[in-house]
Amino acid sequence: MGVLSVWADISLMWLIFLTFVSVLPIAVLFFYMIKGMRRLRQLAILYLPLIQDKARLVASKSDEISQQVAKPIIAVHAKSAQANGLRKAIFTRRQEP
Repeated sequence: MGVLSVWADISLMWLIFLTFVSVLPIAVLFFYMIKGMRRLRQLAILYLPLIQDKARLVASKSDEISQQVAKPIIAVHAKSAQANGLRKAIFTRRQEP
């Protein structure tokens, strides 16, 4: 019975070793993933405020330009509506109730 328990212990240690060897690459992969995410977070903290400012600047400039482009079109449309309203007021007959 003593020899059998020795072989049982050896096989158990062998299974533990195989499990450790199969889990080790995954653990190393997770370690470097966490390390990379930490570095990415540091870069994000450094560069995202700059990118946010640039995006805000682009949004404000595009809004200003779109207002400048649309202002003459809106003014022409308003004058046209005003002229049409004036024409209708002058040349249409009112019906008496």
